[in-house]
Amino acid sequence: MKSSISIVVIFVMIHIGQIFAACKKDNGLSEDLVNLLCRSRKHQTQIEGFTRKTLPAFTASLTATKALGAREVIKFDKVWLNTGDIYNPSTGVFTVPMDGLYLVSSSLMSVKGKHLHCHMWKNGQSNVGAFGTGWSQGTLNAVMNLTKGDILSIRHNNGSGEDVYGGHWSMFSAYLISE
Repeated sequence: MKSSISIVVIFVMIHIGQIFAACKKDNGLSEDLVNLLCRSRKHQTQIEGFTRKTLPAFTASLTATKALGAREVIKFDKVWLNTGDIYNPSTGVFTVPMDGLYLVSSSLMSVKGKHLHCHMWKNGQSNVGAFGTGWSQGTLNAVMNLTKGDILSIRHNNGSGEDVYGGHWSMFSAYLISE
């Protein structure tokens, strides 16, 4: 097994050496590629005060099963990631920190013998929905152009009498894909 790995490593090193040798023949091309890479990295690592390590992103889940009232906002109380402090677990609201293209996602589990109807709401308007029944999960995923200050939440869509299952089976997340 070790000899197979050694052979692969040697092969890769030879191949990399050949690539560098070819690049040395055309200094202009290799310098252009290095400059492009450096500019690209600089652009990717800093956007409106956020860095690669702090780009807007959050994931939160629901710890306990909850009976829902009509149009109640679900407050996902266990925050796993909240880069930029963009999700408020006490209100269940994600506030968009900067213009861009985002992936917004939620997965909601219904309880035994019951239906669960939920929608994502953006700025007070119902958007995409998720439905589950009898231990099934409804999932919504949306790629959206969002504007700084937009407010998104996951709300129960029916009258009272439906429950959302906790135990971290129900979650809400979003992250910036690109500006």
